Formats: sequence, structure tokens, C-alpha cells
Amino acid sequence: MSNEDVESTISLRDLHDSKELIAQLAYPSHEVEYGLMILRELEHIQVESIYIVREPKISLRFLGKGYRGVILKVSYRGIPSIVKILRTDSTISSLRREAEMIKFANSIFIGPRLYDYSEHTILMEYIDGVNMEQWLDALNEDDKHSLVKILREVFEQARKMDEINLDHGELSNPRKHVLIKRDLSLKIIDFGKASVSHKPKNVTSIFSYIIYGQHSGKLLRMLQVEEPPIDVIKMYKEKRDKECFEKIIERLNLKDV
Repeated sequence: MSNEDVESTISLRDLHDSKELIAQLAYPSHEVEYGLMILRELEHIQVESIYIVREPKISLRFLGKGYRGVILKVSYRGIPSIVKILRTDSTISSLRREAEMIKFANSIFIGPRLYDYSEHTILMEYIDGVNMEQWLDALNEDDKHSLVKILREVFEQARKMDEINLDHGELSNPRKHVLIKRDLSLKIIDFGKASVSHKPKNVTSIFSYIIYGQHSGKLLRMLQVEEPPIDVIKMYKEKRDKECFEKIIERLNLKDV
């Protein structure tokens, strides 16, 4: 984190004096009334300040903009955190359901830590990492150990979610839904499409990405997998038991970390 990141914040009290910044809380419409509502909700969940950028002019620092919400970096109890804010043009009216899915994932120590939430905001742990797509792009093909460690951990977390019937909903394309930190620990993020399901597809989705995704050639080559275990993944899809899961791990050469 740079010194600029540490210093460039605006307190919520001071934010009240800037209609321009308040309007930025209402993305993309910039409606001041919506922005004021968000500001009140941020105060309610005890956000202290919001990170800003000063060039070319002062504006809120957006870390991401999705089709349902936008992500801001904030300070909560003196630590960098993130807050997701519902877009004004979102097709849903509340973020409460997503927050409950994160809370459910947290119960098995998965996902960013949920601090608090309101109708239109979710306050979460800030994760300093790169998304899986960036990490794979930069991965040296000689570094099989790091790849095995990451993929094994992704599968393990996917398995844990399968066991509690929590379906993430977007892991068939995990490139932006998995953040990897410098110490090679990872977090699955973005539970906007998550749901409770009797047939969760987390493990099968990760498998599909490895076999058919953008980096499949590189992954299979590095793992030295000539024939992907399609037969085993079909069995897992039906049984979802530990034995089938272990066979998937073994056949993908992910057993030794």
C-alpha cells in the first residue's frame, strides 16, 4: 500500500460538505438523494472514512464496478476495508441476500470476512491480492508447486461449499472471483449470484475451468495431465462424496502440495 493510499481519505463528516462526492456514491446516476441515503447507511455501519484520489481532481476511489454494485475502499475501525454499494440501475433492490450468502460462507471460513451490512451496502475485509486471471498470466511455467498449491486450495474451498449446499454460482469462470495473495493464500469473492442449492456445482465448475477455460492448455501442461478425468467428475456430480473428490485431486496431480 502506498503512502498516498494511507493519506488520501475523507471522513464521512467531511463528505457531508461535498455534494459532488456524495453524488458519486450514487453510481451511475449521480443522484444526490440516493447518495445521501448511502452516506447515512455507511454511517450506520460505522464506516469512518472513504479513500479518494486527488488527480486530476478529488474523487472517490472505486476499486471495481460490477453490474449490481460498485466497490469502494474505506476505513473501518482504523483498518482498510471495502464496501459494496448497490448501483442505482441494478436489477435488484437490496444487497441483503448477498450479505447473507457471504455470512454463510464465512461460517466455514470462506470468502472475505463480513463486518456489517445494510439494505444497499456490504462492509467487508479488504484483500490485497490479484485475481486468478492475472496470477495465471504471470505464472512461470516452471513453478508447478505454486500452481498445485493454488488449485488444490481452490478445490478444497469449493468442496467445503458443496458440503453445505452453498453454490457460488460463478466459479466456472473464477478468473475474477478468486483473489490470490502474495503468500499464496486465496479468497473466493463476489457472492452476488450465490444460492443455497441441493445440487451445488462448485467443484464441477472449477474442474470445467481447468479443462475448458482460457488457461486450460497451460494448466494441463504444467500439471502433466494428458487425459482429464471426465469419468470421475461425472461420478462426483452424481454422488458428491469424498471418495470421488479425492480421485479428482489425484487424477489432476494435485495430491502433493
